[in-house]
Amino acid sequence: MLLLDQDLRLLSENPAAKFWRDELAWSGAELPIAVLEVAARGRGTALPAYGRIRGRSGRWLSVHASPLSGGQCPAPLAVTMHPAPAADVAEVLLLAYGLTPRERDVLARVVAGLPSRAIAMELHITAATVQDHLKSVFAKTGVRSRRELVATMLDL
Repeated sequence: MLLLDQDLRLLSENPAAKFWRDELAWSGAELPIAVLEVAARGRGTALPAYGRIRGRSGRWLSVHASPLSGGQCPAPLAVTMHPAPAADVAEVLLLAYGLTPRERDVLARVVAGLPSRAIAMELHITAATVQDHLKSVFAKTGVRSRRELVATMLDL
């Protein structure tokens, strides 16, 4: 956890935040731009702001920021960082790869382990159409197999 003032200057941090410094290749007092962006959005809101950042190792982190209540005015801002859940990472990847809504439907079922025939039945399309969507997804994501696709989506 980081504690920031209203000007987004670091007031305090816990040992876990120091751990994430290495992952974000962050040194000195200046916060990484991605962390500052989330903190700036969370500064004046009642609900937490959040974002995702890819670390040096390739691991995705979730960053949440919200103002603390009570005490001094203006209130300090709490920023937390933790490994991003697979669902958050998949959402980012889907947007980055530019998949169509139907390709996302097919992909979700592939990740769930369904064979093409079951996907076709659920989506009310032919198995050949499922294969066409998969070919497009493979091309957009740069993979060659379902196994590789699932590993890419789940960041394995």
